[in-house]
Amino acid sequence: MAAFTEAKVAIVALVRRGMAWWLAELLPLVPKRFARRADKSAAILEVSATQVTLVLAGTGAAQAVGLPLGANPQQDRATVQAALRGKSSKAVVIRLDPSLVLEASVTLPLKAEYSLRQILAHQLDRLVPLPADAVEFEYLIIGRSTASKTLEVKLIVATRASIDRAVALVRSVGLDPGLVIAPAGIAGSDATVTLRRLNERNASPTQRWLRRGLEATAVVLFLAAYGTYAYRLTAYRDRLAHDVSVAAKASAATRDLVNRDAQTQGELTLLEQRQREMDPLFLLAELTGLVPDSMWVSQLSVRGRNVELIGYSPRVRDLIARIQDHDIFYDPKLRSPITMSADGRGERFDISFDVWIGAAP
Repeated sequence: MAAFTEAKVAIVALVRRGMAWWLAELLPLVPKRFARRADKSAAILEVSATQVTLVLAGTGAAQAVGLPLGANPQQDRATVQAALRGKSSKAVVIRLDPSLVLEASVTLPLKAEYSLRQILAHQLDRLVPLPADAVEFEYLIIGRSTASKTLEVKLIVATRASIDRAVALVRSVGLDPGLVIAPAGIAGSDATVTLRRLNERNASPTQRWLRRGLEATAVVLFLAAYGTYAYRLTAYRDRLAHDVSVAAKASAATRDLVNRDAQTQGELTLLEQRQREMDPLFLLAELTGLVPDSMWVSQLSVRGRNVELIGYSPRVRDLIARIQDHDIFYDPKLRSPITMSADGRGERFDISFDVWIGAAP
């Protein structure tokens, strides 16, 4: 059970650190009027090298009240309690004087922006004349050059000893420190950076309400973004499925059309081939008219446009003359020498000739 409790505490701490980072990113987006209202709910402890002054914001037309501290803890506590009489919040923001802050500028590659804090932490000893474990720092990106692919970064550093002294003094007079801030060092601007964030329980009710509101807003924005992404992803998937279905139907129709076209082309080719071929009955009728009654044919062969005749004739020259004078037969050729028949009454021939296919009906 103890292990489960420790794991739960670790998970909650991890989530809260993540939310703290997220809120730090969202805080610059808060409207200035709400930010000013939150700032007015807390007092400001101004710390310099020589004095410490508690500044209480006035209400309405009243001006701010400055209370010097540090002379006597008991007297300081009584002074602060008297000044805060009637106020519901004892939260305070510690603001370090520029005399307690070191500044440094560094130029880094543009890609360093993704891990800028880790890079600056490793180079801290080189950038400021103090040990890295004795200071706390924050940074601002003051320039970005896409041409040279570089970042101009300003580093704001304060010693942990000065921050710890200010925090101890605030707590000794009964106040709750929430933030330790320092001037950003930008000319003509009162911008500040946060060097240390203290326990949230020390924040004022307004600050806690604002933090809870930002946390809730962050959760709602995350859920809305995820819901929008899931909705768009589902719509895109449905649209893609519809497009695939339409494309599949079009592809099937195209394949069917191609198959039918191939079948039609095959049928047309076969028809053209048959049209170019000689009609057998027509060829037989022409051959019957070609061979007179005095001739005897023992073998007839037809190979495409070529006809071969083997037989006997009283005079083979007469057969050759008939072929040459025919309308569709031409180019007669003897395939073998002419010989006499066994009874000596005729001549044996083996002749071939071509057929003009265009004459077929």
